Amino acid sequence: MKRLILMFLVFGVAIMFSGCSKDNSSLSSDLSQSDQETTSLKAAKVHTHFTGTSTPIDPPIPDVNAWYDEADDPRVTGVSIWVSEPMVPIDEITFRLLGTADLFMGAEEYGGEDDGKWEMTWKGTMTLTSPDGSTFRIVVHAVGEGTEGDVEGLTAKWKYTMDFDGTPETFKYVSKGKITGDR
Repeated sequence: MKRLILMFLVFGVAIMFSGCSKDNSSLSSDLSQSDQETTSLKAAKVHTHFTGTSTPIDPPIPDVNAWYDEADDPRVTGVSIWVSEPMVPIDEITFRLLGTADLFMGAEEYGGEDDGKWEMTWKGTMTLTSPDGSTFRIVVHAVGEGTEGDVEGLTAKWKYTMDFDGTPETFKYVSKGKITGDR
């Protein structure tokens, strides 16, 4: 009886694999090589790193916290508008910061034409580097989603750092980050 069961198993496995071959041709053999490469690229998420600076819009706009973000990737270059929650003390010299921002890609002035929009949330800290608070370091981490135009559907992460030493030229952020998407 055991021998009969073993024969049925071997016979069943042989039938199951009899239709298989060692043909290594592509399942999508009807596509050209360039079509296959395009299909492959569309499926992969593309990560692009960027660096830049963010400086206050001059002249300042009353009741608007507007900055000009200039980066080595035009998708994260434009006017950004920042909205902050009240600072919360963590200890005597460090404060918690958080809020939202919109970056209007390609805009060169507040309210100007743009090619897309990022909606961001951010959080960070401000640490006083002098006893009187006249110098400080701010580090902010932001995440954003492209919601309009050329950046719609993309996501990005930013790290903004400001080391303000009391001089006007240090009142700016240095940024770096990564854009993620299908293009």
